[in-house]
Amino acid sequence: MMRLLITGGHGYLGSVLAQKAVNRGHRVVVVDRVPAVPDPEAATPGVLTVVSDLRNAEDWRTVLRHVDVVVHLAAVVGDPACDADPETAWETNYLGTVRLAEECRRYGVRRLIFASTCSNYGASMGPVADTWSPLNPVSGYARSKILAEHHLLSVRGAHLRPTILRFATLHGLSSRMRFDLVVNRMTAAAVHEGAIEVHGGEQWRPFLHVHDAADAILSTLALSPADTVLNCGSSDQNYRILDVARLVQAEIPEATLIRTAGNDRRDYRVDFDPIYRQLGFRPKRDVPGSIREMAAALHEKRYPHYKSALFNNHEAVRTG
Repeated sequence: MMRLLITGGHGYLGSVLAQKAVNRGHRVVVVDRVPAVPDPEAATPGVLTVVSDLRNAEDWRTVLRHVDVVVHLAAVVGDPACDADPETAWETNYLGTVRLAEECRRYGVRRLIFASTCSNYGASMGPVADTWSPLNPVSGYARSKILAEHHLLSVRGAHLRPTILRFATLHGLSSRMRFDLVVNRMTAAAVHEGAIEVHGGEQWRPFLHVHDAADAILSTLALSPADTVLNCGSSDQNYRILDVARLVQAEIPEATLIRTAGNDRRDYRVDFDPIYRQLGFRPKRDVPGSIREMAAALHEKRYPHYKSALFNNHEAVRTG
């Protein structure tokens, strides 16, 4: 049993991770701006919540006295959300990480797992990106994550041992659902609008189910990796965006695929073999299964307002 603090623990990935951690016998404290998402009744039993913005360290720092590991998920996530409020994104994604690392060192928390992103590779300069590949960010979101990584690497030592997980693009059902992620968005649009829009489509992305992402974090808890930075995903789940759209259409054949020109410069395939070699982590889920799972939930009318701010980070930031 470990005592975990999860920043952003009521978010898309955090809510899944908190539930899995409790199920495995860990004690969990969540620091999040909201008491629970989508409502207080959905709170995970056994999770203590400190309602606070990550930027307000005076509200949560003393909790670190009773923590073994910090899992740092809190962030303004995604390019559109960061572009909608660059100042908050900078203060949260970079300065918030700096402050969290300082407080961990002050209170003697040596292990910190940081959720970074494969978006750091941006317009990839090689056939397959590994952790030694050049970082080529094309968005404010990726730049904020890279600078946060640099800070954690600069302060690592006997008093702080960070592990940086660069996650593939997440997808799948969560208790705090997001429909601004490409697989989720395409699936919802196919069900509700009868159309799957693809802008460009030749650009590559790696993908990872949100439950597998949570399992990867728990694997990192159980066995500390030799490398400080690991790509987190599966090498056989690199897809072109057009291929993802065709997978959605295969599951929802009544939807029309609409392809238009695009200007998205992000284009990267990623090597995930090291996380398997070091942690034995291999995803149990895939994109087609995730599409079927979400389509069933959408057909059951569980998310009739999938475009609302509740389910879209960009809209939540834009509308305040």
